[in-house]
Amino acid sequence: MELTRKELYDLVWSKPITTLSKRLGLSDIGLRKQCKVMNIPTPTMGYWSKIKAGYKPAIPTLLNIDKNVEKSTNLEEVDSNEEKKVELIPPSNRFKVRELEIASGDISSYIVPEVLYAKDPLIIDTKEKRRQQSENIHLNKNPYKSEIKQTLNLYVSEKSLKRALLIYATIIKTLRLRGHDLKIENDKTYACINGEKIQVNIDERRKQEQNTENKYGFRETYFCGELSFNIYYNYRDKTIFHDTKYTKIEDKIIAIIASLEVRSEIIKEERIEAERQAKIRVEEERIRQEFKTKQNQELKEFKSMFSMAERLHKTNILRQYISTYEHFILDQGEMNEEISERLKWAKEKADWLDPFVSKADKYLDEFRKDEILKPDCPKSNAWNYSDYSSYYSSSNNSFWSNPFRKRE
Repeated sequence: MELTRKELYDLVWSKPITTLSKRLGLSDIGLRKQCKVMNIPTPTMGYWSKIKAGYKPAIPTLLNIDKNVEKSTNLEEVDSNEEKKVELIPPSNRFKVRELEIASGDISSYIVPEVLYAKDPLIIDTKEKRRQQSENIHLNKNPYKSEIKQTLNLYVSEKSLKRALLIYATIIKTLRLRGHDLKIENDKTYACINGEKIQVNIDERRKQEQNTENKYGFRETYFCGELSFNIYYNYRDKTIFHDTKYTKIEDKIIAIIASLEVRSEIIKEERIEAERQAKIRVEEERIRQEFKTKQNQELKEFKSMFSMAERLHKTNILRQYISTYEHFILDQGEMNEEISERLKWAKEKADWLDPFVSKADKYLDEFRKDEILKPDCPKSNAWNYSDYSSYYSSSNNSFWSNPFRKRE
């Protein structure tokens, strides 16, 4: 359906979008998106409530199709914008398209027969298992015993068993004609289509009726003959084809096959998209881990560089102190062999600390230089007061801490 911008604008402001979308065969969200693309204003929330209440809210004018251009004063240009076509295409129903595609071919295989010819092993095993479970004493004493494997999921009465098996047999045949299959795994029946497994079963509706023979009035459950073919996609999502007042499951075989095929395609698309998103997340995590590793390396290298710079800075402070100390002793005229040896010792320690020299030291090499450069933390006494007595006593009595002391 094609409308001009002006026609769609008039429609949008004449009726609620929820009502208009049904008339046009679109969803209200899809219609709003189309209006947004064509820069057509839409009624805000509460507009139609105000109309019902008797108010007349202002209607915004139809602007130029280009949102970044103000409405032109040229009448011809405005008319051309209003006459621009808007194509409204309802979303295609994949199920209906597939159903029509199947129905356009030979549908003889989709007709459920009236007589059950049990040729498929799944049908044979299911039928034999139900025979062995029968309460008929004659059948229980049947000397023929077959090796029964896993059977189809059927939750029906004996009266509806033949009909359910006929439906299953037709579905199995049509699935295999279209290149698919129906298998049983872990006591569950799956339609295997496009590499995807979809769980299915046939169930019979049950009713409850008051038991008049029981004095307590218990309700009795019994099968009512109405079958349903259930297709399970996940825990909460399923499709049910059931008998109605005017239709039977036998009339819906084409719809069942179309639903299975389309949903398998959707499941595959969702799985591929989920795998793609998983790969993206893995790649993002890899990039994040690489960044984190690089970040830690950078931090480690920076700390190492900063530590060396700090060592060099403290080495220069140490050398400046040694030089100042030496000049002070010379100026005081107190230089002797002992002090000269101590100054030589101090210069060797500075060379040991210097990161560009790193002279070996017999006594200090086993200690970490960074740990030595850290100031000692004052110890706390029992009353949690810092005790600086040991710090002052150890530093003030050393050779290097008091150059003004009297020398002998």
